[in-house]
Amino acid sequence: MCIRDRDQDLSLRTKIEQLVQLRQATLDAPNDASRIDANSEFLKVMRAALADDKSFKTSFDTIPQIADLKSKDKFFRLINWNVPMDDGTHRYHCFIQNYDRKLKQYVVRELKRGYRGIEGEERKIFSDRDWYGALYYQIITAKMKRNSRKRTYMLLGWDGHDEFSTIKFVDVMIITPKSIRFGDDIFNWPERKNVRRIILQYKSSAVVSLKYDQKKNEIVFNQLVPLEPDLEGLPEFYVPLLEFEGLTWKRGKWFHVKEMDMRMNDKKKEYINPPLPQKLD
Repeated sequence: MCIRDRDQDLSLRTKIEQLVQLRQATLDAPNDASRIDANSEFLKVMRAALADDKSFKTSFDTIPQIADLKSKDKFFRLINWNVPMDDGTHRYHCFIQNYDRKLKQYVVRELKRGYRGIEGEERKIFSDRDWYGALYYQIITAKMKRNSRKRTYMLLGWDGHDEFSTIKFVDVMIITPKSIRFGDDIFNWPERKNVRRIILQYKSSAVVSLKYDQKKNEIVFNQLVPLEPDLEGLPEFYVPLLEFEGLTWKRGKWFHVKEMDMRMNDKKKEYINPPLPQKLD
C-alpha cells in the first residue's frame, strides 16, 4: 500500500470515529435543539466520509443506531438513520451510494425530504428530491433484464409516525444513472386500487411483523383491525391479529394474498423497531 492510500485509510477511519462520537451525542442530547445541532455536524462528516471512494467497501457498523445496507447484487449501498424528536415524531436521513460505470467513480445521492403527511402516500411517486422520510431495514433485489440500466429493488421500512401511530411499508425503489424513484405500479391488490407502495399504519404501542421470506418469495405481515368496529378508518387505533396476509410475486407483480402461512423458512432475526444501540469499543 502506498503512502497516499495509507493516508486516505487513516483519514476515513478518523471520520468514522468522529461519526461514532457525533451520533452518540445526537442520541444523548437532552432536547430537540441540541439534538438537531449534533445531527447537523454528523451530516457534515457523513458527507465527507462517503465522498471517499474507499467508503463503499468500508463498514460503518460501529456507528450506533444507523442502517448500513447493501443490495444483494452489490450494486448500491444505503446509509440511513432517524433522529427522534420530543413530540414523538422522527426526522430521517438517507444516502444512496453506487458505482457509475460511465463516470468510473462512486456516486453519492442524498435523499431530501420534501413531502409530509400520510394522505395519498400509497399512490404518490417520490424522487430523491421529494422523499417522504423513513428508516429502511431490508432490501429485496429484483430480477433485472440483461443490459438494462434501470435497477429495481423492494424496500421494507419503518416510520415512527407520531406518538399515536407507527407505520411499516413495502416500497419500490428504481435506480437509473440519472435518478432515483420511489413507487411503481407493480402491486395487484383489488381493495387498494392503483397503489404504488403498501402502507401499514397502526397503534404506536402495537408490535407488527413485516418481513420477507426469500425461499417462498413472499412478503408477510400481520392483519390489522380496529380495536372497536366504530374506530374503522382511524389507523391510530388499529392493532395486529395473530393471522397474516401478504404479497406473493408472480407474472411481474406482487399479488395480495388474504391469508398466509407464517411458518417462515427464513430464520433471520425479526425486525420490530429501529436498530438497537451497538456496543462501542
